[in-house]
Amino acid sequence: MNFYADAIESLKEKTLYRKLVESDVTYKNLISFASNDYFGLSQNAAVKKAARDAIKKYGVGSGGSRYITGNNSLYTKLEKEIARIKKCDEAIVFSSGYACAIGVIPALVCDGDLIVADRLIHTSLIDGAKLSGARMMRFLHNDVEHARRILTENRSKFKKCLILTETVFSMDGDLGRIEELLKLAEEFDAILTSDAAHDLFLQDSSHEGGEESQEPSLRDSSLKLGMPSAGIKHLKLGTLSKAVGTLGGYVAGEQILIDYLRIFAKPVIYSTALPASILAASIASLKIIENKNLGKNLGKSIGKKVLKNAEYFCDLMGLPKPQTAIVPIILGDNQRVVKIAAKLEELGFLISAIRPPTVEKNKARLRITFSSEHKKNQIKKLAEILSKTLKIL
Repeated sequence: MNFYADAIESLKEKTLYRKLVESDVTYKNLISFASNDYFGLSQNAAVKKAARDAIKKYGVGSGGSRYITGNNSLYTKLEKEIARIKKCDEAIVFSSGYACAIGVIPALVCDGDLIVADRLIHTSLIDGAKLSGARMMRFLHNDVEHARRILTENRSKFKKCLILTETVFSMDGDLGRIEELLKLAEEFDAILTSDAAHDLFLQDSSHEGGEESQEPSLRDSSLKLGMPSAGIKHLKLGTLSKAVGTLGGYVAGEQILIDYLRIFAKPVIYSTALPASILAASIASLKIIENKNLGKNLGKSIGKKVLKNAEYFCDLMGLPKPQTAIVPIILGDNQRVVKIAAKLEELGFLISAIRPPTVEKNKARLRITFSSEHKKNQIKKLAEILSKTLKIL
């Protein structure tokens, strides 16, 4: 038992010990800049009504796994909606984004296969890679040429191959190199698996800001029109727990890959199905997102509003223009980021103090996330208080 007690004490000494906080009690009077609920849909009236209606009709639990009694017809509706929005043939919904990652990756590759992964991919993807038994090699963050060198030197030694990256990196707030990695996937007979957990659904691309990619696209005209393109080996992972505001993960892709994953991704088979209320709420959320993001006036979409809020904050703070809703302020010192976050909490604002192992050693940071629900006066006040606090702490 001493080993476990010593491990806990060591974390406390390094200001790395984590404890759970009852957020509905502790944070209820704070303005949150720590949530991933980018559109505030977890509190949307129409979304909550959809959940309540489903509870009245189906009850609060699913009663079994999807392959026994839990495969409510709302699953089919939700998966078709995800596939359509993601411009893919089919999709599968999992109980969480983590379950999706540790289910999809080990189903696709195993011992004798190769995984080439961005150095900063999420822990769920790393765990999925480890569970698979495949050989994992990491390329420097967003360094496509490094990824190419790894593939050139090693691809022929292995059977199947996955390339792992993210569309938006959750701790740094920068964009993945999706188009360029798609080229590598085609060239080296690999499957690109990208995690879009922090997607704002502005469009189905690596560019959260909605601009057209400057890189030559592998997509044909049918994909631009929303039709699946069977020639592209690209699996798109994501979550329903952030911008969608509910719960669950998903994978979308080509028909043959999704059919395969339905049989071989273990979390689909051995997990109790999501309750109908979550499925119904997710469908309602996606409809709202599509109506407010994919209309004719993209400049006023909720996704654009999130980005404008992040840009306003960065202008006030003298920071570079953000690429996404996530703005990190890297300070390096574990104690300092905790003290600053605590001070801001005293003054009415909730921001995240991120420390190792979530980020690399000496890369502790304040992670500030923006929502379409934030008001300009709230953002301005945060910038004023944070600027003063950074000078004195």
